Amino acid sequence: MRINFKKEYVIISGLLLVIVFFSDFLRIIIGLPLALFLPGYLLMAILFPRKDELGGLARIALSIGLSIIIVPLIGLVLNYLSWGVKLLPMMLSLIFLDILLIFLSWYRRTKLPGEQRFVLTYNIDFIKWPDKTKGTKVIHTALLITVFLLIFTSVFILSSPKTGKNFTEFYITGLNDVTAGYPKQLQAGENGTVKAVIINNEQQKTRYRMEVWVDGDIIQTILPIYLENQEKQEITVIFKAEKPEDLAKVEFLLFRDGQDMKPYRQLRLWVEILPDLVQGSQ
Repeated sequence: MRINFKKEYVIISGLLLVIVFFSDFLRIIIGLPLALFLPGYLLMAILFPRKDELGGLARIALSIGLSIIIVPLIGLVLNYLSWGVKLLPMMLSLIFLDILLIFLSWYRRTKLPGEQRFVLTYNIDFIKWPDKTKGTKVIHTALLITVFLLIFTSVFILSSPKTGKNFTEFYITGLNDVTAGYPKQLQAGENGTVKAVIINNEQQKTRYRMEVWVDGDIIQTILPIYLENQEKQEITVIFKAEKPEDLAKVEFLLFRDGQDMKPYRQLRLWVEILPDLVQGSQ
């Protein structure tokens, strides 16, 4: 059996990533091998375009290894961007990277005569297996074991129940979105303003209620707050203390639907309350 890995077939296979995006089954069957092979193969085609530089078997092994390195690096970059490590940004990043590598590898190949260009072929002849050298048998066996391990690991991960951690992020910032930018000193009767940030990671739509307390007295209740899973909401909260004191305790209590007695999340802010200069001058 002879397998030819022509550049045209690789390009068409890469474009299939777009087609299979909305099909879970096709995304697993087609997308996974492309993610574990195509980026590394295209990079190898750029680095080693001549057919006498590396053998076909070595290219397959290095293509898989490089792909396993490239894909996590893309995820690492996305983690520091606003897109995050999600399916659509990851898929688009892989497609754009593959397209870029395709053009670069095509450019490299056009600089070589046709007879010197590498075309990946792999011969599988089980009848002649006993005639192969010991080193060739070891390399072929190791490659087959690697492929089977990748398939087994992928099937195991995909078949495992996808149960993420359920939690809610709750924190306060100043109006400049800096966590240390909230007011630390206020005059008596002066309004203080902060942002309360809620991020739902409960894996389902959740209803919240938020209460704001100053020195044990409730001054504001914000409800209802409905957030879809992974949805974020910023709420501007205004508070004040009427009497001067060294440290006024401002509490932000977040209640989740069905837990009205005990706060689900609780934040405290200590603010120094200074005498009102206008009243003091009078």
